Amino acid sequence: MSSGTLPAHIKAMKQVMEYCLSTKERGLVLEPEHSWDGDPEFEMQILGRSDSDYAKDPETRQRVSGTSTFLCGAPIIQWSTIQKIVTLSVKEAELIAATSNAQDMMYVKRLLESVGLKVALPMVLELDNQGTVDLVNNYSVGGHTRHMETRQYYL
Repeated sequence: MSSGTLPAHIKAMKQVMEYCLSTKERGLVLEPEHSWDGDPEFEMQILGRSDSDYAKDPETRQRVSGTSTFLCGAPIIQWSTIQKIVTLSVKEAELIAATSNAQDMMYVKRLLESVGLKVALPMVLELDNQGTVDLVNNYSVGGHTRHMETRQYYL
């Protein structure tokens, strides 16, 4: 079958594969920083990074959250989505993203522990908003974040 008679989805797949092969130096490195040799005392390291883009869409003012969860330095969970919860500040939008990332990290921890592996504690969650870090650590004062307390207590 010549390339002119290939179905559209096969052509598209071929283009994607050619692009992937021609841009090997781009993208994420899926190689872990540490390798496990089967030692039962080895502790897996879980790291999370979250971010939120607060109300950038001029029409809908919706926020976009994105998170990455890493196991021994290799990304294992990544996602980005429009937040379904109304937030009144950048700090609250970042808290939503951080909480979702913490839930992903806890899922990975419980999964690893269920198969008998150890997880290094404390797990680290990186945020880029000092107000959110302060809120999570109970440094924030003021009553404007009371409706976010459930998420704060989860963290």
